Amino acid sequence: GRWGGLHAAKLARLPGVTVAAVVDPDADRARAVADAVGALALPDLAQLPPIDAASVAVPIRQLAEVSALLLRRGLPVLAEKPLARGVAEAEAVVAMAQRFGGRLAVGFVERFNPAVPEGAERCWLARRVGPHAPAEDLALDWLVHDLDLACWRLGALRPIKARSDGTGVWWRGVSAAGVRVRLHAGVAAVAHRRLHTEAVRADLRGAADALGAELAAFVAWVGGAAPDRLALGGDAVACLRLLQGAGLGV
Repeated sequence: GRWGGLHAAKLARLPGVTVAAVVDPDADRARAVADAVGALALPDLAQLPPIDAASVAVPIRQLAEVSALLLRRGLPVLAEKPLARGVAEAEAVVAMAQRFGGRLAVGFVERFNPAVPEGAERCWLARRVGPHAPAEDLALDWLVHDLDLACWRLGALRPIKARSDGTGVWWRGVSAAGVRVRLHAGVAAVAHRRLHTEAVRADLRGAADALGAELAAFVAWVGGAAPDRLALGGDAVACLRLLQGAGLGV
């Protein structure tokens, strides 16, 4: 899909990176993306040539399965968020990385958005809405971005309350330091992604290339650098546990 095409295009522009193959069961889509970056177009992972790392941008229901197949080869993998549909599935993927010596990063791209404030004194409020709901799940596709940001900036969170209906999902919690966290993702006429702390009101829909920065950090990590801002497999498990414990997601 569109996001996988963006992964390929941005990876191809990074110094020292060659996109070897684009895998998609839709032959026309695979060919279009592959031709744009000078790569092989393949229908399945079984035909992959030798590679050094992989990025996985597939529907949520397929993320865990595809990531596990690549991790079984001992490859470093960047899997799109939320990594899996639930805690058990995500833990199995993390265990696969540990068992076969692969490394697992997760695409929580907002960590690379320069508009994200450094922290919060007493409150952390995030709202992410658009005119059309995501194809799969509001909590797993949209809310999880802001849940990861809150965990990353504020530390471990304790859930207080969550609810969902056909147009939105709401999550409330508190950090160990007492910072109140309120998150909302839903359907609204005007799309926006906003994050408020006690001192800052941030519009996260900036022009910065957060995905490009995330992929550059992943490539550097594959080359031996520290993971920097990258979310790792355990971070995804923590987010899914907070969602699943509140009755959200699968």
